[in-house]
This record gives sequence, structure tokens and C-alpha cells, in this order.
Amino acid sequence: MIRSYLFVPGSKTNVLEKAIHSNADCVIVDLEDAVEYSQKDQAREVILDFFRNRNVDKPFIIRVNGHSTPFWKKDIETAVLINADGIMLPKPELGNVVETVCNNVTQLLKKYNKDNFEVIPLIESAKGVQNAYEIAKSHRLVSRLAFGSIDFSLDVGCELTRQGLELLYARSKIVIASRCAEIQSPIDSVYSDLNDEEGLRNEAKLSKQIGFKSKLVIHPKQVETVNEVFSPAEADIENAREIVKAFEEAEKKGIASISVRNKMVDYPVYKKAKELLSMKKNLEKRKT
Repeated sequence: MIRSYLFVPGSKTNVLEKAIHSNADCVIVDLEDAVEYSQKDQAREVILDFFRNRNVDKPFIIRVNGHSTPFWKKDIETAVLINADGIMLPKPELGNVVETVCNNVTQLLKKYNKDNFEVIPLIESAKGVQNAYEIAKSHRLVSRLAFGSIDFSLDVGCELTRQGLELLYARSKIVIASRCAEIQSPIDSVYSDLNDEEGLRNEAKLSKQIGFKSKLVIHPKQVETVNEVFSPAEADIENAREIVKAFEEAEKKGIASISVRNKMVDYPVYKKAKELLSMKKNLEKRKT
């Protein structure tokens, strides 16, 4: 279970070092927005040198440059060479674009005898939201979607607010598209105000309620809040244990609908409780 994805510029070794030792669950090494056009080749060399000379036990992915640029193929090859866990593809608007990128990845994985690689399309436009399902199901390497609210707001001309109502439809559509395509739950967008911890917490709670299971962050100071919000609360864990125990005992007697703490429990509720306990177990494994 990954709750927090920390962006870090791919051109700065000292920042990369700090990022991989942070509490973020996954690091996104950025070769796109964080690197000037004239520095793209140099940034690739930086991360090649950095990751080839270190044993990194934290998951990391590379945000490559978009398919419309001349940089994406070299970015992807770099990601495969340094054993990244995957790539994040910015601004895809059509499923066939994602398919083209994924086919290129597949060829590189075969060439270098690599596997266990994921592609995460970053939905950042009205067309991307409209075609989210097509993008989500475009290739087997697509593991989940991510949402880029800042570029999306610029594209549609909406005003970003602390309440986030202007993004409700886009977020919901991305969650539903992910579920229909039977991929993992999507990653929510960054919260740009580094000094507004309350706003970050509220937005993370809202996206969790909608169905997101993780969030992009742009600074290590945001990681603790995001990890806390997307971790199961202890009270919820205790309730889940009680539900699972009571339901399994009832099931042995041929009963498939019971009451726990004055609330009805049937198979869907039981399944959700089991998933919560599995989530808790995975988090505990990561700590050990």
C-alpha cells in the first residue's frame, strides 16, 4: 500500500538523497516540469549515476516527458536501466497514446530482461478526464491513474479553492473509470500551499471519501499528514476485527446477515472489513 508519492527534481543529487530517506512511501523523480529543456540530457545522466551507485529500498518511479516531446523515449529507457518501479506519463488524452508508450516500455523490458514495471498516466486535462476509462484500460502495464489538478484547472478555466468542489466531478470520474477498468485506486493531486496543513488534511480526507487511496506531495513536510489520512484509524481496525470475527462465526452457522454495533453486516461489509485488515497488515510489514 502506497499512501504518499513525493515529487523530487531529477537534476539535483542532494534533493534525491533526502527524498529516498524521507518518510514518503514512493518517490517520483521528475524529468518533466522540474527540469528545463536545455537540461534534460544532463538530468538523465544525474539519475543514471545516482541510482546505479545506490541500493534503494524505497519504491521510485520516473515522471517522463510527455509523448508529444522528443524526450520521452530516452526518459523511459533511463527508467528501465536504473530499475525504476515504473513511470508516470504526463498529460495523456487518448488511450492509443498510452498504448504506444506502454508498447515501447514492453520492448525495453524485453531488451534489458526486466519486469515488474508499471505505467501511471497523469490525467491533467478535460480530454484526459473525459477519456479516463479508455486510458485506464489501454494496456496491461497501466496500474493506476493519477490526477493533476493544477494543469486541469488551467485547461478548463476553473478556480481552485480550499473546498475543492470545482474538482469533484473530475475526481469522481477518475475513481469510477479506475474501478470499471479494474485497476488500482487512483492517486490524488498535489496540494500546492506548503504552509496550509489544515487545507492539505481536509483535501486528503475529501479525496479519500471519494475513493482515492493515495496523494501526490511536493515537499517532505506534507508526507506525515498524507500518510496519516490514508492510513486506517485504530478504531476502524478494531471495528473491522469485530466484524470479521462475528461474521465468520455466523457464516459457519449458515447466517449471512448479522448486526454488529447496531449496524447491519452482510458480505459487502465483511469484504470491506477484510480489505481494511489487509491494508493494516501491509503497512505493518513495511515498517519491519
